[in-house]
Amino acid sequence: MSVSSPINSSQPLFQPHIYFVPLDGALCAADYEAGLALNWLTDDEVAKVSRYRSESARNTGLQVRLALRAIMSLHSDLKPFEWRFSYGAKGKPALSEDLLVQTGLHFNLSHSGDWLMIGIVSNKQAYAAETALSFGVDIERERSSTKIEAILNHYFSAVEIEDLMALPLELQRQRFFDLWALKEAFIKATGKGLAQSLTSFGFTFAANSVFEAVNEQYPTIAASDYIHFSALDYHEPQWQFYFGRLSPYYRFSVCIGDMQSQSLLQIKAPTMSIISLAQLIPSSHD
Repeated sequence: MSVSSPINSSQPLFQPHIYFVPLDGALCAADYEAGLALNWLTDDEVAKVSRYRSESARNTGLQVRLALRAIMSLHSDLKPFEWRFSYGAKGKPALSEDLLVQTGLHFNLSHSGDWLMIGIVSNKQAYAAETALSFGVDIERERSSTKIEAILNHYFSAVEIEDLMALPLELQRQRFFDLWALKEAFIKATGKGLAQSLTSFGFTFAANSVFEAVNEQYPTIAASDYIHFSALDYHEPQWQFYFGRLSPYYRFSVCIGDMQSQSLLQIKAPTMSIISLAQLIPSSHD
């Protein structure tokens, strides 16, 4: 991450809180109905979950929505059923404007394979400080079936491709998914999604190394100087990234920045928790 711009001491201090929630795609019918019976979801959300064709997709959709509401309530006095959401032009979810002003909470989420990742950033002084916070997270499961060679030239910058191809063959797939997690977190933070060219920005890594956990301690985050970001259309130092491993086959990324400022935000390193729905629901449901 670049640190060439000075930190503005008048800015509020932000700290991302990252939660990893295991998902069960094979919920029994009774558990599914019990989740709906909590009455946390709006009628529109229930309809969206019900429209998924496969049982596994419906189970995942329900668990994602329940977990998000329960985790949001860990950072607020609001109950899980009280949260209301809005969506950006490219589908990025956010709190409704009144709840955003009331709570100061920003969130983002991602799921891949058996894991859901939810990120929360809290600072009620953000609006007073005129901070246009942008926040994105992504988790990616390494998949042996993905044909990475066919994707490289369409979504990766020339430097990213060169560095990837310089790695031993057994590490190239790891680098591919590492880059994908970082790129996804960035385009989710900006809210532009895949409407933004993924070749217009890129990442390099210290000594072109592939990050691995020390002594298999998970989850773990790489050192702050491991990632270097460059972009054509953005002031690079306004963006800060965290990258890590949840397991040998899952990597994750956090992106946070201020779309209206060229100053480096004051950000503390993320907290990380692995928590199950079974732990969340009893503590959130009256």
